Amino acid sequence: MTNEELVKHVDLDHPDFRARSSEVYYLSDDKILKLYFPEMDDGSIDSEILNTSTAFQKGCTPMEYYGDVRIQGRRGLILKRLKGCSMTNMPAKNPLIVFKAGKILAELHAGVHEKTSDKLKDIRQEAVRVLEDDNVFYFLTREEKDTLKKYIMSLPESNHILHMDFHTDNILCDGDNYQVIDWMTALRGDPLAEVAMMNFLHHDAELFPGSSKLKIAMMQMVRGFIYNSFIKNYEKLTGRTEEASHKWDIVAYILRLGNWNIESEREDLQQKIKTFLKGVQKS
Repeated sequence: MTNEELVKHVDLDHPDFRARSSEVYYLSDDKILKLYFPEMDDGSIDSEILNTSTAFQKGCTPMEYYGDVRIQGRRGLILKRLKGCSMTNMPAKNPLIVFKAGKILAELHAGVHEKTSDKLKDIRQEAVRVLEDDNVFYFLTREEKDTLKKYIMSLPESNHILHMDFHTDNILCDGDNYQVIDWMTALRGDPLAEVAMMNFLHHDAELFPGSSKLKIAMMQMVRGFIYNSFIKNYEKLTGRTEEASHKWDIVAYILRLGNWNIESEREDLQQKIKTFLKGVQKS
């Protein structure tokens, strides 16, 4: 059956899963449709195709790309359907997974970071590109942007594969099999940049908008616990340390703000960027 035939009867009013940039529909036992919202630009979608294909070819994920389609003006990707549920939802089935989640994330990270590719975008160059968006980075002067660009491009170049959105929602659990999904933000570079992003995601990123204060407080505790286990195990596996990752914090802040621009994170990220900038200016 062709991709066009598979998506012909998709009920757009009832997605099986909704994310920030897309909705997901199950097409068959082995295929899904990831249908982007109309505001998503073709460049970002093309990047996800390249990233997903590269990650699959390098053995970082079993997620395979089968082609793209257009439905009512929206662009969508046909991807391999993987078994399992997200690690975020696993505690409802297996509460004990919380105690080994950090170790699992560390092992998955170490495995991905062993792989290299020159096809993906350089994380430094991508941060510099994103920084040019005046609609997002209006709070920085031209001189301040140039200072940050110079600093970012002085960081070491590398070609390790980086996921850059490595949280429990993007890990599928099927028994003892764990699979990394959603490669839209993937880049190449120093794995320490991913450690810097992990630090932000597990301490400062938005948690379930609209949730009660109690649920948010509980989730903050859980993700902090997971991060502590993650970094301990990752340092042991790779020899890379959290302390060494802090020189990449500015790249994580810029990419997070520039790519997502989440209202609840905006003020905090602006302040983090300003504070890091002051440190660069003094050095």
